[in-house]
Amino acid sequence: MIPCVRVKDGVQFKITPGGIRILAAFDYAAWHIAHDITITSGADGIHSGPADPHPKGDAYDARIHDLPDPQLALKALQDFLGDRFFVWIEDAGTDNEHIHAQVKKGTVYPPAPLSTHEEAQDAATAT
Repeated sequence: MIPCVRVKDGVQFKITPGGIRILAAFDYAAWHIAHDITITSGADGIHSGPADPHPKGDAYDARIHDLPDPQLALKALQDFLGDRFFVWIEDAGTDNEHIHAQVKKGTVYPPAPLSTHEEAQDAATAT
């Protein structure tokens, strides 16, 4: 079996750079835990209001009840995504328990490119 990302019927996608990064992280996590991961929500559905990152394409949810080790999947996702993203188990202990991954509030992805001056400083520091 080749672990992969699957998608629940009806999930809608709005592609943003942050969303692409999250989907890549789910693919990495599936490989890392050797188990399929199913996306259950993207830009569809009703979430937490007008500032919610789902409709913008900057958040995705994934099924958790079929994962052999949800904490391992969570760690793989956060390690892959880094500090510009936030991943947690939402609605823990309920029938709606799932992994939620999003671009971290107050953060922009992708980050602004370095200025020419910053690039020169980084290059000088690296040598």
